Amino acid sequence: MRILVPTVSVIEKAAQDGLREAGRAVLKRARELSPTDEGGSDKSGFVRVDDLTLQVGFRSHISRMQHENLDYQHQPGEQAKFLEAAADEVDTGAIIAARVRAALG
Repeated sequence: MRILVPTVSVIEKAAQDGLREAGRAVLKRARELSPTDEGGSDKSGFVRVDDLTLQVGFRSHISRMQHENLDYQHQPGEQAKFLEAAADEVDTGAIIAARVRAALG
């Protein structure tokens, strides 16, 4: 019996590395923009790459509430929709393209 093992090409690996790098940049910026009344909230952030899919988020219920509720009053530099704003600011495509170009020499 033959077991088929998926292989990842050099380009896919570079793209995954780029996704991870971009995800870390988004998470870092989201933490800067997020309300910090609850320190555990920022620590609940995560980056997950599955195949060629990137997921960045926060596990904390408080983070989710702070993100979605536009009526909360935040300190200067903090805001609702902090994860969306961070995702808009980080040029994920450029980061992935740089990794792929580097992998191809």
